[in-house]
Amino acid sequence: MKVLLIANYAPDGQKSMLAFKRVLERELPKTGCDVRVLAPASRVLAIPHARRWSKWLGYVDKFIVFIPALARQVRWADVVHVADHSNAMYVRWIRSKPNLVTCHDVIAVQAAKGMVDGWNVSWTGRQFQRLISRGLALTDLIACVSDMTRRELLALGLAEEQKVMTVTNGLNDDFSPVAADMAGRLIARFGLAPAQPYLLHVGLDLARKNRMAVIRTFVALQERAAAAGTQAMVERLVFVGPKLVAEQQQLLQARGLADRVIVLQGVSHEELRALYAGATALVFPSLQEGFGWPVIEAQACGCPVFASDLPPMNEIGSEAAVFIDPNDPDAIAASIEGAASKLGEMRRLGIENAARYSAGQMAANYVAAYRRAIAQRKATP
Repeated sequence: MKVLLIANYAPDGQKSMLAFKRVLERELPKTGCDVRVLAPASRVLAIPHARRWSKWLGYVDKFIVFIPALARQVRWADVVHVADHSNAMYVRWIRSKPNLVTCHDVIAVQAAKGMVDGWNVSWTGRQFQRLISRGLALTDLIACVSDMTRRELLALGLAEEQKVMTVTNGLNDDFSPVAADMAGRLIARFGLAPAQPYLLHVGLDLARKNRMAVIRTFVALQERAAAAGTQAMVERLVFVGPKLVAEQQQLLQARGLADRVIVLQGVSHEELRALYAGATALVFPSLQEGFGWPVIEAQACGCPVFASDLPPMNEIGSEAAVFIDPNDPDAIAASIEGAASKLGEMRRLGIENAARYSAGQMAANYVAAYRRAIAQRKATP
């Protein structure tokens, strides 16, 4: 089977989508597929320009320069897979062949419709989401990465139910436990001592990621321990992601905890595995996700997970995780304290749960989806 995989424009810096492309590019050939990866090249954007023009020059690369190459490559394929729904506007140029789009979430579509508090979408952003929605309506098959994403896509009326399925994400890299001595050496450069317990959060500083709840949980753990005259379960808080915003820094400074929080960027994959493996727990109080990769990444590395009691987190985390109210940091702190005696079992159960999300199984499920798209096309007069 010849699969043309449409990937993301690299300058957009969508790391998770680039990782998703890499795992498909690696795993699909193992199933016997002949795979070609095609993505818009950075041509017009490479021309020297003022920074304010970057977005618009990128649009030229994606919506004008890329189209002839796409039209040529489509002729080669048995099936075309658009790996990210944010590129669904390309469907109009691939309809001559059976095609499939992976939908990772519908959060931006919801925001464009005014359904997400605190996210004001510009006029151009709303037009872009309309293009995406039209592409989803035209595609032969939509593969949603979680049951929740499938439910939300259907609730928005973005596609007919019979052409929407769930293909659950697999781990997009080698996430597995790291020996304690190796983990200690890898995280030492971040100023973390091997015996120093820490909470971990991995993710961007979007409002829905709820980083402030992570900070308030850390503060609550310190204050609850001080009030009880005991040692706090964790001494440090580690963020892998963007720098803290002013409001977050001010809260930590007011509570005298600013020097106990570390924010890390440019972390290598091996260092991320070590951070997961060495953490007391991952705290993931996200308010909205399409899948929630950090949940299973942490579990695969043997890190206990405390995640929002919301889908899809409470669908993919299984009984290995503790599910919490993302809006109640004091209750999150109490849950972490209450789980102290079972952290070892959470590590074991988490590794078992994460094994269900293998990249190989995901690739096999996509091959089945490709066959379905091809069969549907053959059955259509």
